[in-house]
Amino acid sequence: MAHKQITDDLDALLQTLPSHFQQPLHEREDRSELLEVILDLGRRAEARFLHEEVYLHTREVSQEDIDFVVDRISTF
Repeated sequence: MAHKQITDDLDALLQTLPSHFQQPLHEREDRSELLEVILDLGRRAEARFLHEEVYLHTREVSQEDIDFVVDRISTF
């Protein structure tokens, strides 16, 4: 049976985020435990790690934040 290898490019993911959401993630030593980043319009951005969830900024996600990310990723 062939082994399945999963390759994550965390730096590429972080570059799709506005800088005010990137910075808190760059400062964490447990970045490799990042499971997901949640950007819901009108709510605070969250990062979910294996053992905790953290807010990435005090302000709510704006339409400009969403547009920034969408402009940097492929069609979904």
